[in-house]
Amino acid sequence: MCRFVAYIGPPVLADDLLYRPKFSLVTAQTMNAGEMSVSVNGDGFGIGWYDPELDNEPCVFRSIKPAWGDQNLRNLARKVHSPCMFAHVRAASPGLSIEEVNSHPFWCGQLMFMHNGVLGGYKTMRRKMLRRMNDKAYDAIQGSTDSEHMFGLFLNHIEDPYGTVSCEEMVYAMDRMFSDLSDLMIEHDVRQHSYLNLVVTNGTCMVAVRYTTNPNVQPASLYYMHGREYHCRGEICVMEPTYGKPSSIVLASEPFTARRSDWMKMERNSMMVVDETMRISFRNVEMDVEKMDFESIAPEIG
Repeated sequence: MCRFVAYIGPPVLADDLLYRPKFSLVTAQTMNAGEMSVSVNGDGFGIGWYDPELDNEPCVFRSIKPAWGDQNLRNLARKVHSPCMFAHVRAASPGLSIEEVNSHPFWCGQLMFMHNGVLGGYKTMRRKMLRRMNDKAYDAIQGSTDSEHMFGLFLNHIEDPYGTVSCEEMVYAMDRMFSDLSDLMIEHDVRQHSYLNLVVTNGTCMVAVRYTTNPNVQPASLYYMHGREYHCRGEICVMEPTYGKPSSIVLASEPFTARRSDWMKMERNSMMVVDETMRISFRNVEMDVEKMDFESIAPEIG
């Protein structure tokens, strides 16, 4: 479930990402998400950002309140100015509690992680997911969501999740996390579909995945735009184009600016890697579990 926005590039105000755009995450997508079966995302929110002049770890603010009515978030957004930022509004999956620890983004050391979608068979697999984790990955989990347990599997493949983590290590850990999930789904004969839109950052690079095990539908929506600079002037928020390597990259569950031509949809079952030099590359994501026969009825996703 949920909607999210991720940004990396020259420092921007959180206000320019979360409030000022025409279809912004807080003022529009919390109450009327346009590309999901669940249109209201009012079960909490979170924002995480980096200040490289202080250290390389993120600051994260989370709440169980609906984002649209939280004055603290509005005040923070006018002062948070960062080169790397995550924001997330939550629609809780059925059966999962609405608690601050279940709001995204999740973090460990210098890493931040968000998820939009649902992990099929999570309740069946949860105990085995935890058993696969080393002590550091296990101890990083504070809540009960499928999202954070996937983050734990991701951390399980980082040599030192509290140290310096490279872009290559993040890509490797994401690949291994998907391999672990596939093995667990096969082991437990999971037939429910999974919708896994994921993004992780270390503050200087970013790895994102748009994925589903359902061969009959598209994954949950995930878009990106890139260019020389993202900014808001007056009521207009745009990405200024560049003809070379981009210096600003935005990833979002739905386009939030009025100029739709700025946005591109990520391909089905693909991974986008933004390295430390802002070079963008793509690769396919595959899981052996895709070869199984799944239930004909897919769960609602948000």
